[in-house]
Amino acid sequence: MNSSQGSILIADDHRMFNDAVAGMLRPIFGLVWQVFDGFDLQYAIQTHSPDLLLLDINLPNLNGLEAARTLRLQVPKLKIILVTMYNHSHFVTEAQTLGLEGYLLKDSPSEVLINGIQTVLDGNRFFDPKLQKMPELSDDFVKSFLLTRREKEIIKGLVSGKSAEQIANELCIAYETVKSHRKNIYLKLGINSIVELVRISRAQGWSE
Repeated sequence: MNSSQGSILIADDHRMFNDAVAGMLRPIFGLVWQVFDGFDLQYAIQTHSPDLLLLDINLPNLNGLEAARTLRLQVPKLKIILVTMYNHSHFVTEAQTLGLEGYLLKDSPSEVLINGIQTVLDGNRFFDPKLQKMPELSDDFVKSFLLTRREKEIIKGLVSGKSAEQIANELCIAYETVKSHRKNIYLKLGINSIVELVRISRAQGWSE
């Protein structure tokens, strides 16, 4: 396979996935570095100056989309491909809005990953073919993220500034139940904080 040599930084906290991808890419593309935590990302970019970044959306201590937005301004020459398990139109649209070079799904074959990296290193954009097979998701916030009725109620409470304890009292459910729902909500949306929840819900036009 003819390939463009280029240095690559992989930012993903799943070590087995990160190691497997690094081992596969090194013989093809040249230098490959790895980070497993958001705290190490900026330092690695400054130290190694990679040509391309494979960035997980759900990186510990860092939201991948927020990191991409910052890096786009700080290191405009850096090519960025989001590599994630989330096949959500919201994230794909945001990646396109940010002008990122690619979006790949973790359950795609290795050939797709290699082809995507090659395409981006050659100066083009690459969005996973599986994304084209997605059904058009409704703009409705709940349907887009497959949220349950209870999760919707809890989101309304959270974005209005209520604590988990207040929400539990209002809904007559256990405090731990609210915490469990909140964890599931964050997982479905690929976020880590209430700030991100408010931003996404407003962007979707679901909350005022």
